[in-house]
Amino acid sequence: MVKNIFSAPTTVNLEITELCNAKCTHCYNYWRDDSIGVETLTAAKFDLIIDQLERAGVFHVILSGGEPFTKFDLLEYGFKRLSDSNISVSCNSHLMLATDDKIKRLVDVGVDHILTSLHSHISSVNDQVFNKIGAHEKVIRGIEVAIRNGMRVSANMVVTRVNESHVYETGMLANSLGCQKIFGTRGVPPVYQDSSNNQEYALTREEVIETLDQLIRIKEETGIMIGTLVSYPICMLGDLEKYQDFVGRGCPSQSGHRMSINANGNIHACVHEENHYGNIFENSLTRVYQERMKFWHDGSLRYPGCEGCEYIDICDSGCSMSALAKYGEMSASDPLMIGPNAVTKPFKLAHDSKIFELIKNGMKFIAPERLRFRNEGDFYLLNIRWGNTITIPTEVAHFLIEKQSQEAAFTLNEFGLERIKLLADLFFKDALESNTGNYNDLKTKTGLGINPEYLPRAAE
Repeated sequence: MVKNIFSAPTTVNLEITELCNAKCTHCYNYWRDDSIGVETLTAAKFDLIIDQLERAGVFHVILSGGEPFTKFDLLEYGFKRLSDSNISVSCNSHLMLATDDKIKRLVDVGVDHILTSLHSHISSVNDQVFNKIGAHEKVIRGIEVAIRNGMRVSANMVVTRVNESHVYETGMLANSLGCQKIFGTRGVPPVYQDSSNNQEYALTREEVIETLDQLIRIKEETGIMIGTLVSYPICMLGDLEKYQDFVGRGCPSQSGHRMSINANGNIHACVHEENHYGNIFENSLTRVYQERMKFWHDGSLRYPGCEGCEYIDICDSGCSMSALAKYGEMSASDPLMIGPNAVTKPFKLAHDSKIFELIKNGMKFIAPERLRFRNEGDFYLLNIRWGNTITIPTEVAHFLIEKQSQEAAFTLNEFGLERIKLLADLFFKDALESNTGNYNDLKTKTGLGINPEYLPRAAE
């Protein structure tokens, strides 16, 4: 299929300040090795950015830093403005500065999720990664504060040689604290670091698979959700049935979904990159996205050796910044790549075949009020919730918009008999809801990053 090119990002990572009271060894901020940062947004600049985000039709914004809690009043102001603009929000914070009052104030302005960092269950190792004595204790206390005040918390563990054997115990700790999800994120060498020092990040494929197996074990034992914040090549995973929780991530920058804006206004495609493509206070966000960042979205960064792979539209050749760190080129191969056609078991979004019989027998669906749509001309973007957005055909979008406005249920006969697989996929994507029996209890939230239109025929 022809790759869909968006008019603007669907999700923006906005760094409100460069200030941080930690100095993580893997931190991607390119200025971090010289200082703790000097730039911070003002309320007036926040307003200018939000105006552009609204005009561009951005669905979701993640406020981060630096450490955003160092500028809490500004953080609270930004979240309120975004929520008032019908832009969903979340926060990235190490939570060391969290208090009951601050969390309650964020909940009051519409924040319901914080992504935090937890890099080891061993306090000395966690503190080593944070470059801060006492960080482990403070992060744990911050997680507890957030959860008891009604905030959903996910924990991110950046996996390197320092902590690769700690994944299981760290995930179990996150679960015991009440976290809803644990991410096992591959370490990406910072751009400011000399390539000769990248061995800390150079895990073998076998070692990476072992970390993913540890995450799967945690899920099986506790029910906690698992995932990654930096993609793994689909070919490396191989068995996409077993590793389904790690399939959907892809590269959000190459897919066109993600943009990052620094506290000084500079615009990046990926949070890990040093290069910027303009400043939002001097340039139009959409113009920068459509013109200067076009090579990120049109397939130019895909590794030529991936040609012919059925999953290329989902994988996008893995992580371009990992390729840059290893080989000096963003379009080089991902260091963990095996090669095309290495998938041994396909990914199936609607993986329970029972759904098809239920659909054929008149299962009723609704398009919930939370769905948001954006017209891209030849197709539509459908935002399911938060940063989870997919492409859908225009006629399907018009159908769902009508049913949503009417608050009307519908069946396969109305949706179109030829679209039974799409209907099942949308249900498993959580885009559609149904009150048919207890079937929702059997549905899982795996592969939320997957775009059904990009799945190969082998996955049908």
